[in-house]
Amino acid sequence: MISQTFDFNAFLDASKKAFAPAVKFNELSVQGFERIARQQLAFAGEMLDYSLQQMQLATSAKDFNDFTARQIELSTQFAEKATQRSQDLIKLHSEQQAQLTKWFDQTVSESTKAARKAA
Repeated sequence: MISQTFDFNAFLDASKKAFAPAVKFNELSVQGFERIARQQLAFAGEMLDYSLQQMQLATSAKDFNDFTARQIELSTQFAEKATQRSQDLIKLHSEQQAQLTKWFDQTVSESTKAARKAA
């Protein structure tokens, strides 16, 4: 009786090919999450800084008019930073969407080629 040996390397290669799209998707997802998390962390730091400046302002203002003027200035600066952060998040989202769309199109194209070849 002849028994064929199991080709473990062929099995590993087939598994790698089968899971390659999922691995790439996970890589893209983690990269996008990391970029957004870094943006959010930076924004949280800016919010903390703004809060500390507000507290310092309350104790260092000469009078009500000075307090109001400096508070308006701080709030305007913070609003500009927040606006820039939201624009950056929109840009990150667009870039991430473009990468995922490219990945999806490539994966579908490769799967279609493989299915036609097998048929």
